[in-house]
Amino acid sequence: MLREAGIGCKRNGEARNHSVARAGSCLRSLGAAIFAVGFLAPATDAFALWGDRLELFATESVTHDSNVFRLSNGLDLASLIGSPSAADTYYTTSLGLNLDVPVSRQRFQAGMTWNDTRYDRFTGLDFLGRDGHATWLWQVGDQWSGQLGYTERLAPASFLDIHGVTLDPIDRKQTFFNAAYLLTPRWRFQAGVNSLVQRNGETLLNAEDVDVDTTEFSASYITPAKNSVGLDFRVDEGRFPNPELVAGSAFDNAYAQYTASVVLDWAVTGKSHLNAQLGRVSRNYYQPPQRDYDGTTYKAAYDWRPTGKLSVSLTAHQDISTVTDIQTSFALVRGKTLGSTLNLTEKTSVSATLDYSIFDYRGNPALALGLLQHEIDRVRSEILVLTYKPTRSVTFLLNAQHQTRASTIPFLDFSDNLFGVAGRFAF
Repeated sequence: MLREAGIGCKRNGEARNHSVARAGSCLRSLGAAIFAVGFLAPATDAFALWGDRLELFATESVTHDSNVFRLSNGLDLASLIGSPSAADTYYTTSLGLNLDVPVSRQRFQAGMTWNDTRYDRFTGLDFLGRDGHATWLWQVGDQWSGQLGYTERLAPASFLDIHGVTLDPIDRKQTFFNAAYLLTPRWRFQAGVNSLVQRNGETLLNAEDVDVDTTEFSASYITPAKNSVGLDFRVDEGRFPNPELVAGSAFDNAYAQYTASVVLDWAVTGKSHLNAQLGRVSRNYYQPPQRDYDGTTYKAAYDWRPTGKLSVSLTAHQDISTVTDIQTSFALVRGKTLGSTLNLTEKTSVSATLDYSIFDYRGNPALALGLLQHEIDRVRSEILVLTYKPTRSVTFLLNAQHQTRASTIPFLDFSDNLFGVAGRFAF
């Protein structure tokens, strides 16, 4: 059921690439230097760089995870990962910059973050990743506006998704362009294109490599109070460079997906806001067609601010999962999320999130051919975060998370507790 580990404890981490190790060491040293400068220097607005257009930051976090690989208690952990316990403590150093530059009516935004993560025991999971973006928010006259941008991210796949114990680096690059035209003060039309390229670093998962091209068009009516209601049409075309082998046969997982929705963006009262969407989605595979899906989608997000210090949000949704680490088996996701944030003081806040989601996995050719058991997962998460911001430049975070999964597939259930502390300095 699960892929072999090849992880082990410290002795297996000795074979990691030395150039990556040196890069991580340099990143940690530079991050420590930025922290030292930040805490030794006076807390004044003099830290503002280029008139607050440029931000440099460093973050250090320590996290203890009771079940790193999200494994079932019913598995023989010693034979699978070389240890009777899947718990570990890991440290992440992040170093980055953000840029926000207005030029006349245009705005240019960019940012890059480098993340170096080191584990105490499972050092084979040590990883040096990055997360970057660049966007031009353009404006032509009073009627035309839009965005042209690029994002990229290199990070390990979540063990919640891959159902395995081997590190799988995901390299994801995305290019997008959209334009909005205000025909009258009441009518707005918008169109956009998006291109995504995603590659898996784990050779055994190269069948999951995917290219997705998206085209979207919407038309909205805007009221004098700036509320809006409209129609949205979207087409996604997914292509997989590498065929998937199932029972000795190669399958092309390419698909076309069509979505039509009614969208609503409405201020219900001065303290509450509703964003809702109701639509129909059709996903068609070229081979085999038995795994096609057609159904209703919806999303409703209600935000309420009863006081200046308290905010509450409630979300309910049902939709085909967006791009995830595992593509050939899409999931119909139904869920509810309740979140709340309370500002205890001007410098301290606490937020809590409760989430319950059902993942109904479909689309795998092995499932369509009757060679795979139908998987339905029920995932519960409770998250608590305490934030303390003593100065404009310094932020401290304490977080705790409890997560469980129940599955129709044997040995995919798990329970996990996560505790972390983080500090961020920016100037």
